[in-house]
Amino acid sequence: MIIRSMTPEHYNALVKLWSSFPGNTMTGADSADGFSLFLKRNQAYCFTAFESDEVVGSVMAGEDARRGYIYHLSVRKDLHHSGTGKALMDKTETALYNAGIEKIHLFIFSDNPAIEFYRRAGWHLRDDIKVMSKVLKGNRYMGTRNLNQ
Repeated sequence: MIIRSMTPEHYNALVKLWSSFPGNTMTGADSADGFSLFLKRNQAYCFTAFESDEVVGSVMAGEDARRGYIYHLSVRKDLHHSGTGKALMDKTETALYNAGIEKIHLFIFSDNPAIEFYRRAGWHLRDDIKVMSKVLKGNRYMGTRNLNQ
């Protein structure tokens, strides 16, 4: 496996990977234009894993000069438990640390089985905060799975 800096040329393969996970939510920010804009600002924290020139994993992360944020971490299903996800996270966490970021966050659906992966990687699940969202462009429920809340 080889890990490289993420580039706009990886977009189509990444969308295919991200779309292969049931329950993964993609929004307008994941459009080709949104992806390119995100990489212009945060490429130093985004990585793609390859096996024989095929995209098998990725992590997208960014920072706002105070905190880092993980947006998409995905590894092809047959490579779960192979160390690919850990290698990707180690790479992005190191890049954020080297940029002076002291804390990173991620938003994850409460029923996502990846919560255990993150726990093993040293993350802790917070129950002292709630997340509120307000959509400025598009459907006001964009990215939500339960419209009754």
